[in-house]
Amino acid sequence: MWVEKNGPTYRIRDIIDGKKVTLEKGWPNKTSAKKRLTTLQADRIRGDFIDPRAGRLTLAEWVQMWWPGHEANLKPTSRQSEGSRVRMHIVPLLGHLALDEVDNLAIQAWITKLMTGLPDLDRPGKWVRRPLSAKTVRSCHGLLHTLMGAAVRARKIRVNPCADTSLPGLTPREMRFLTEPEAGRLHAAVPEHWRPLVLLLVSTGLRWGEAVGLQVKQLDVLGGKLTVVRAMHEMADGSLIFGTPKTARGRRTVTFTPKVAQALVPLLAGKDREDLVFTTPSGKPVRARNFRRGWLEWTADAGLAGLRIHDLRHTQAAWLISANVPLSAISRRLGHGSIAVTDGLYGHLLPQVDAGILTAVADALEHVDPELLTAELDDELVEEL
Repeated sequence: MWVEKNGPTYRIRDIIDGKKVTLEKGWPNKTSAKKRLTTLQADRIRGDFIDPRAGRLTLAEWVQMWWPGHEANLKPTSRQSEGSRVRMHIVPLLGHLALDEVDNLAIQAWITKLMTGLPDLDRPGKWVRRPLSAKTVRSCHGLLHTLMGAAVRARKIRVNPCADTSLPGLTPREMRFLTEPEAGRLHAAVPEHWRPLVLLLVSTGLRWGEAVGLQVKQLDVLGGKLTVVRAMHEMADGSLIFGTPKTARGRRTVTFTPKVAQALVPLLAGKDREDLVFTTPSGKPVRARNFRRGWLEWTADAGLAGLRIHDLRHTQAAWLISANVPLSAISRRLGHGSIAVTDGLYGHLLPQVDAGILTAVADALEHVDPELLTAELDDELVEEL
């Protein structure tokens, strides 16, 4: 590597693959160029050298190189959602920039654009690009972080510019838990054809896709259990696909009560092992969009307007916690990726369990001699406590 004059400025040159190439140019004086040269030489000695020309690849060009390998490891639903984010929110706004131009300032400006959207000045009230929710913005940023992290590993850039981004805060949607009387009202309001599905959801905590994708062969009605091995997903084009459960722990066995078994038995009549347990009255797969239209009506009739289908899963968790079922068992039943996920979602309900724990501990200490607990404490020790 060496420094040489290039018109009014200086540039850093090197020989790569037998050819003279310009690594960097535009340095205002020889001193600053030599200082940079020393840094590059030190990087090369340490094995940290990154050819500055690699960062001149545009983000759009890098996406073309990176995406095929990335999508190969994604589930179909993730491939669809992440592909949409890349096409609609990342490449159109950042694709023209060179990788080494995508810095923290550029990313913060991009996030602002995603949050504010782009109004259509020719059509008041319309949008060229609609504002995105905080959750979607964070998802887009997470994908960009992955994309730029791959560029770091490929030695296109030195550091990931997404590491210190200021992201919009999330306002968690409040969970809703049904009481037992409310669950009874809902059951009565739901048409007879759909009652077994709603009953299964609230009594097992299955995810929607796991329930509507359930096959006859996954049920053991006599044993009161089912095996979750797949989930049904509806794609943007309307097609239905069957994939693996959401998490590795999603493959699980879930027990159910005799009342649920009684509701399921009529659904199995005349069906083969490969058939779906739940179908529409005409025998077709159950689509969430169509089911939701009826759901809005039924919940309103039951005085439960605003209740989401997913709240049935939350209800199952709340019922188990109120019954002092260990969090680890609840986590396994719900198929969470880890117990930390379960604790994060439902840990705030645990004070109810704590009261039961204290009662159990108090009962266990009934035979402890009270005289042994009344010793006076040293005043200095009390102050330290």
